[in-house]
Amino acid sequence: MYKTLILIVCIPFYSLGSNGEGPIGARSSSLAHASSCLIDVWSSRNNQGSLGFVRQSDVGVFYENRFFVKELSQSGFASVVPIKKGTFGLAYSTIGYKLYRESHVTLAYGMQLNETVSLGIGMDYLTTRISDVYGKAHALTGSFGLTVKLLSNMTVATHVYNPFRASITQYNHEKIPTIFKFGAQYIFSQKVCLVSEAEKTSGQKTNIKLGIEYNPASNIYLRVGGCNYPSQDSFGVGVLYKGLKIDVSSMIHSILGVSPQIGLHYAFSKNYSKLDNQISSN
Repeated sequence: MYKTLILIVCIPFYSLGSNGEGPIGARSSSLAHASSCLIDVWSSRNNQGSLGFVRQSDVGVFYENRFFVKELSQSGFASVVPIKKGTFGLAYSTIGYKLYRESHVTLAYGMQLNETVSLGIGMDYLTTRISDVYGKAHALTGSFGLTVKLLSNMTVATHVYNPFRASITQYNHEKIPTIFKFGAQYIFSQKVCLVSEAEKTSGQKTNIKLGIEYNPASNIYLRVGGCNYPSQDSFGVGVLYKGLKIDVSSMIHSILGVSPQIGLHYAFSKNYSKLDNQISSN
């Protein structure tokens, strides 16, 4: 009964990101998921338009304990593989428990058109399972994005998920939400930069997100962020050792509480540099 009451309270808030595209990765989480302009392995899901700027193979995993309710825990992985022309990405995430579970697979490709512009597309496959009584529902949709380095210290990006309003089930004509995102990044110095994003989900208010990353030492990153819909604050830290990056973050919901997350990813490159994963290098 206790778990049932928790889920009744949490699911309306959780559904803001369910049956649809949700940003993944602890780095993104610590910046309030203002992820459109981030150029890393998580771009496979967060914005395929940035994939063309990713030029090293990378693989990452993450785990989120949402509101400290294990039935709402989320986990997944992402990987990127550059080729001669462009970069392929694969992302997978799952959330829920044995009676209710959603999964999301994204196959993505991004290509750098020139030194300042990258364009990408993704194919998304969604699965929702509600116990053994209702069975499973499946849906296939897509996404695309564009990332532009306007200046040496300023980048803008846009991303659209499910532009054609695909359905997850025929019952009650339930549609997967369409999500539009526009982001910007401004580099103040080699140590400090700001990321921002406006996200509009069909049928919901616009969510404004802001985040700051600060690099006080060569291998340490401190991050804070916040957004207004739903009202949440975020913070986190990243530690880099050669090709291994460890990110720890938490988002604090104004009503439901804390959602801690941890992520690890490894870049397969002999010439790996901290600048490859620093926002200020994007």
